[in-house]
Amino acid sequence: MENPIKKTINGIDVYYIISDKYKTVTWSLTFTHEAGLEKINEYYFLSNILLDNMKNYPSNEKKYRYLSSLYGLEAFGSAKNIGNHITNQFVVTYPNELYIDGEEELSENAFKFLVDIIMNPKMRNGNFTKKVLKDNLDEATQLFSILKSIKDMHAYYNYTKIFYQDKQGLKYDFPSIDHIDKVNLETLFGAYQDFFTKDKVSIFVTGDIDVDKFNKIIEENLPKEIVDHSKKIGKKVYSYKKDYKPKVIKEYFDVSQSRIFMGYLTDTLYFSKNHAAMSVFNDVFGGFDQSLLFVKIREEDNLAYYVDSSYTPDEQSVTVSVSCEVKYEDEVVRKVKHILEEIKQGKFSDEVFKQAKDSCVNAIHSISDSQTIYLLQHIRNYQLFNSKYDLEKRVKSYEVVTREDVIEVANSLVLDTIYFYTKGDAHAKT
Repeated sequence: MENPIKKTINGIDVYYIISDKYKTVTWSLTFTHEAGLEKINEYYFLSNILLDNMKNYPSNEKKYRYLSSLYGLEAFGSAKNIGNHITNQFVVTYPNELYIDGEEELSENAFKFLVDIIMNPKMRNGNFTKKVLKDNLDEATQLFSILKSIKDMHAYYNYTKIFYQDKQGLKYDFPSIDHIDKVNLETLFGAYQDFFTKDKVSIFVTGDIDVDKFNKIIEENLPKEIVDHSKKIGKKVYSYKKDYKPKVIKEYFDVSQSRIFMGYLTDTLYFSKNHAAMSVFNDVFGGFDQSLLFVKIREEDNLAYYVDSSYTPDEQSVTVSVSCEVKYEDEVVRKVKHILEEIKQGKFSDEVFKQAKDSCVNAIHSISDSQTIYLLQHIRNYQLFNSKYDLEKRVKSYEVVTREDVIEVANSLVLDTIYFYTKGDAHAKT
């Protein structure tokens, strides 16, 4: 991968990540807002509303017919939490015109379509329609109903509410059901206006492209209404204490088996020196099918239907997930704690350690297999660290991890929450 090229065009930072690996081109137009729950649902809704309610394409048939003329251009929008801010990302991907005989305007038309998503939503009397708002509110409510009906998802949702209740600002749910009743046409339109009056704006492009040509496309087609309001994207603030007493919560539902979540905190910072070591630790612990949790609790002792662990680096947390019979709950928790203590003492085989490292390295390599995922890594890095995502450097950071590094980060873990989603009276809680 070549070094990205940064340009400033019409006051907007533009990042070109040039690579001949991809046969497609991807544009991303990003709007970064202040963090907080005040407009979190509005930003989430706008990711869908702007794409699905374009004035120039009043019907899906007309829009898809036009996208077909752009060789099947694909478009999507999303809202993500990056650092202590929220970013709306609007993306288009299409075949590179280098590989299409006689085609010279595809990239320009793709960028015009991307701009059109932002600039020309269907409106009535200067605002979004009641129907558009109602449809999105209904969809959010339906999503939550579906979540409640799927036990594993509902259990995890309940766990996160408890884990993050004393860590405000670390994790945002999209949509936030707790704040859904505060959304109205005025707040929705106010969030839309933020795109033009408050937000940090950036453009990212990946593909095998001619920079001069793309500079010209942006210069000639970026509306004057899209203006960068520069702001520093800060990191999240964590509270980490070694002498923490964990929260132990048991909630009862009409279920046939228990779900258990054990949430740990670490002082390993996102993309810090020990980030890679913590990823390798997680695979040794419970991150793949030869991990200690999986082999010892599920395969050898037959105490669980499934057990695994996941590392969320930008939240500085490791979560153990278990599904088991009610009668095994306490024993499973003891086993998890015991296995972690064994890792802290270096009691894991060289074979498992090597497999975990190889698994992590393969996962990092796979990032570049997806143009949009690779692009998102660059967006995160530039917003948080003002630097490119260096894939080769990331791979190297995993390759040099030692057993001692894994033991060190394992000893940083502090148990924060144990949550039981179990069988019993739904009105009971301990």
